[in-house]
Amino acid sequence: MKRMMILCLSLLCLLSACQPTPEQPFVIQNDQEKMLETAKGVEESKPEPAAEPVDFYEWLGAPRTFQKKLSGTGGRLQVEVDAEVILPDAELPIIRVTQDRFDRQRLLAFVDALLPPEAEFVTPEVMPVGEDKTYYLRSKGYYVRIIQLMQWAIDHWDEGGSQHFDNDDSTRADVEKRLAETLYEQSLAPEKMPRVAREDLKMDGWWQATVDDMTLFDILLLTNPWDGTVERLEYRRDSLQNPNVCCWQNIPNDIPRQQAEAAAMELVQQLPIGDFTLAVGWPEAYDDYGDARVPCWRFWFTRSFGRVSETITNASCTREEGYNHQRNYEKLLVTVDKDGVAGVRYDAPHVVEETLAEQTNLLPFATIEEIFDKMILVYDNLLNDGTRDKSYWTYHIQKVRLGLVNIPEKNSENGLLVPAWTFLGYIHYESPYENDDVGTNGLKPFLTINAVDGSIIDREG
Repeated sequence: MKRMMILCLSLLCLLSACQPTPEQPFVIQNDQEKMLETAKGVEESKPEPAAEPVDFYEWLGAPRTFQKKLSGTGGRLQVEVDAEVILPDAELPIIRVTQDRFDRQRLLAFVDALLPPEAEFVTPEVMPVGEDKTYYLRSKGYYVRIIQLMQWAIDHWDEGGSQHFDNDDSTRADVEKRLAETLYEQSLAPEKMPRVAREDLKMDGWWQATVDDMTLFDILLLTNPWDGTVERLEYRRDSLQNPNVCCWQNIPNDIPRQQAEAAAMELVQQLPIGDFTLAVGWPEAYDDYGDARVPCWRFWFTRSFGRVSETITNASCTREEGYNHQRNYEKLLVTVDKDGVAGVRYDAPHVVEETLAEQTNLLPFATIEEIFDKMILVYDNLLNDGTRDKSYWTYHIQKVRLGLVNIPEKNSENGLLVPAWTFLGYIHYESPYENDDVGTNGLKPFLTINAVDGSIIDREG
């Protein structure tokens, strides 16, 4: 009862001062000090965290499913909500995080978890070919697959061979020329590539390793040159494949999900990155050399704190008001095909600095729904820009999730993980030229509402 009284008092203040309105749609953490004060207001009245799960459905008055239909001005934007409401069963904290700087020991531990034990590092040294052309040093065996595919495409050009090279070459003569150049490069190549000792590996850039001098593993480490933070760490099992680029579509395949998920989970448990939980998975396909399509499963993992985790979306960054201040979301992508883990992409690694609030005072769902009804039709609504384009959009919202969201901390390079509601789904659009669905894996963040103060968080910056 005491907690309810405190919550009600907090709501009176928030509804009079902090609730966003259609006239001011981009309210993004304008007063973080007040948010933290509101969030912590519950702690003095609460006992120590209980071991049993928290029933947030009852506590916040949230439904198990959320359904409604809304229509924007002129009827060009429709919002259809038929969503599962997903709540954690533990208290949501507020946590300060900062972007990570991998040291050599942890970077090598990451690499060792990905590569087979017998893999050896090789040099990507650039070698001259003639007066004005160079190529990366490879073995003779590395060229075999490339040459075979080129020859097959030339021999079957009119029966589908041309499709393998539409992105690069428009005629059979172009591929024949490339084949001749590739055969010449192979003639210059050694049987084995030069090896590189572990202690000689640089702390940024491109690494490669092999077990047979025919297939190369790629390791890519991108760092921010200004502060040394890691922007992306990427692994590809085969340098001729591109497994880490998502097309965000559900493409059915015959790879059992349970088998693929087990392989992804086993790998993530070996990585030196802390606690992560599987957020979402879907079937897809990735590009092989020559634009062939390889069936796979995509699995996104996010950082977890006990039974609470970050909310995954297809957004790449968040920002607050201010010039060019943005913060990338930490995400871990694992791609699994029939042969196992084909690729790993770890975006914006973070480390935890401190917990600012163990337990937070949250707005009831009725208030969140009121904000949603006002903001969903105006926030990021490109159909209200006055253009004459006769296009119509429908937001299909399939999930409503309460979890942690990374926002930039005011006057700091740190981030804050704060409780927030995210409304996720996909877009169906129609125009005189197209009729299609976008983002059918359901990870489009239509609206994210801070669960403490009701402000709108810009997920896609």
